Amino acid sequence: MNLRRFILFLILGVSLLFFFAALPGFSAANVFDMPGLHIRHLQLLALMDDSHDQKDYRFMETVCRQGVQLGTADELWSFNLACALALQGNKQEALTALGQAIDAGFRDTEHIANDPDLAALRDTDGFKALVARMTRLRESPESVTNQLVALAPDVTQTVMQTSSNTLWSFQMGLFHTFINLPLTNKPSAVYQGPEAPAINCWLREGTASGSSGLLYVNRDNDTQPLDISRHPGIARIGYPQEMIDRRLTIGLPNTLFALENSGALAPVIGHSSMGYLNSPYWRSQPRAVCGDPHQATLQSIFLLGNQLFFYPAYGDYDVRIGDLFPANLPYFIAVAEPSNAEHPFLEAAAAALAALRPETRTELSHTGLLMPALSMLFRSSQRTLRNPRDYLTGIAHPPVFQARNLDTAQLVLRAHALTTNDLPPLVLLSVRRETQMIPDRDFFDIARSEQLLDTPLAVARVFRGTARKRTLDIQVQCKRADVRLHWVVLQGDPAKILFTPNPTNNALMTLTVAYHSPFEVPLGEKQSILTARVDIGVIAETATTFSMPSIVSFFFLGNEQRTYTTDGKIQSVDYTRAQTGYTDPLLSCTRQWKDVYQYDAQGNQMGWQRFRSGMEKESFTPYGHRIVARDARGRVLKAHVVHYLPRRIRRDETNEGLPDLAQTDDNLEVTYRYASDSDLAGVPDLTTLTQDFQPPKPAVSP
Repeated sequence: MNLRRFILFLILGVSLLFFFAALPGFSAANVFDMPGLHIRHLQLLALMDDSHDQKDYRFMETVCRQGVQLGTADELWSFNLACALALQGNKQEALTALGQAIDAGFRDTEHIANDPDLAALRDTDGFKALVARMTRLRESPESVTNQLVALAPDVTQTVMQTSSNTLWSFQMGLFHTFINLPLTNKPSAVYQGPEAPAINCWLREGTASGSSGLLYVNRDNDTQPLDISRHPGIARIGYPQEMIDRRLTIGLPNTLFALENSGALAPVIGHSSMGYLNSPYWRSQPRAVCGDPHQATLQSIFLLGNQLFFYPAYGDYDVRIGDLFPANLPYFIAVAEPSNAEHPFLEAAAAALAALRPETRTELSHTGLLMPALSMLFRSSQRTLRNPRDYLTGIAHPPVFQARNLDTAQLVLRAHALTTNDLPPLVLLSVRRETQMIPDRDFFDIARSEQLLDTPLAVARVFRGTARKRTLDIQVQCKRADVRLHWVVLQGDPAKILFTPNPTNNALMTLTVAYHSPFEVPLGEKQSILTARVDIGVIAETATTFSMPSIVSFFFLGNEQRTYTTDGKIQSVDYTRAQTGYTDPLLSCTRQWKDVYQYDAQGNQMGWQRFRSGMEKESFTPYGHRIVARDARGRVLKAHVVHYLPRRIRRDETNEGLPDLAQTDDNLEVTYRYASDSDLAGVPDLTTLTQDFQPPKPAVSP
């Protein structure tokens, strides 16, 4: 039944894209409708897999028919419909569905010859006829219809993204568009972009790549576009009306571009100065990515797929407001200041790519290291770096870049100096083990985990639980064996951050990070910015260069105030006293209480007391249960299970405020048992859970 995932035609890995510049048609729906059908398609796939595993072939048939009607992947759904029907013994209907799969482009004769789901059909004449037909079609390439054809730029250097050269990957959630760009480094016009004298000199010498073979993408309704006439040879992407009407041409990128004529993904520089500004959930695009694990993963795909995008940070990084980013992501360049602040960086990126030596740019493009190298060059060439070792500090790796620190001349020189003898490496991260915090006991919030995102080059956690320290075991991967790895504190208190190398595995590092209150980070020119995030960089150093940083971030919520004892135990958390002026409502809800923790003489936590304005004090066990009865010695006899849910607050008849967190009592009663008379803490006996039909007074008024 592997062909349930016959999407392999549609969801190819990045490194294989260029092999498929012409594919058989796979969908009845318009390719630009696919993003809207994406979630439903994946839901049906999951239902199909589950029903097949459960041997519920009738339901599998129903799901596959819905898939056929959805029109997202005709080969996939028709083939699996044939399997479902064959498994039910409906041979003729199964053969009809298999024929429809062949009509849609299915050609895998080896698979149908071995798929056990089709065993009931193999001895029939109809099945043999279908196999023979597939064999003829495989040998007749001209029979393939609806081919994808790579498009070249027109006279205005615009290459269109249309349904004729674009498919949708349901695995990645991205468009794949095939284009054909000229690769000559001898354009007809003279380069007029930044650092033109140096780059034109190198072009005459044949030691610079020039702008040919580069693609510019404007995701901003073509507002303030790059003047590509100053960069002769660079092409721009154009959009058809059907994409514009569906709003697929604005905001964050959504397409990988494959070059038919070079066997690589096209080098892309792009930008969007849009933001989500007129909403209680306002944010810039780069901050939106930092709080969205799916988008963060997509951004890693774009970076490793030879794309680098630039975005303004608006008010998300401002000395008057603070640093609002919950993670420091190296996948794009966020720029301080408002709309169009990214333009100098975009121009500088085009110049640096033009300055690269042809063999260097080719090698970087084919290995997916082009944009990580460009990111490294941006970081290492900033005016704030006084010497090369400053690259191993936070000076080089801010979450948001300042235009005043951009040194385009130095950037271009460093780009031209890169050779294939020592290309910048790449460090990949993965979390092997970490401290686990339990919701409704260790923390109370809309999220159920401290994990914000796990991506190849960036890991981020939100400090929610009350424990003072977190420990993460981080595994690193770097293909080059000749590098030296640096683990460095980019921002945060080094006294609260511990690095413990694994004695038997050089690729494993244990990080221990203690709780941080908000702190100031210097920006230069006698300015600083308030932040609540610790950043730890992992940087590989070679004989002549560095990698771009991979970053582990810890974000500390500003809508609470904590106190710890001298030995590190949580003493209190006051959720009514914020330490910062703003906390992202998508990360954390307002909570209207204060918790004060209690310990016995041996230092064991005995639970906490909760205080609310105008309400009676409540007591909780260390397990998060609300105490409703004690024995004569004060030990817990009965307690209720408690959960927490967001609740919207209505300001008036037409407006609602941001949600706060409401405590809800499930009226599930649990008793506690004790090991001995001296045991004062006890443990809950969950086998005694009973329903209390007399709900107590609500802890939070509706």
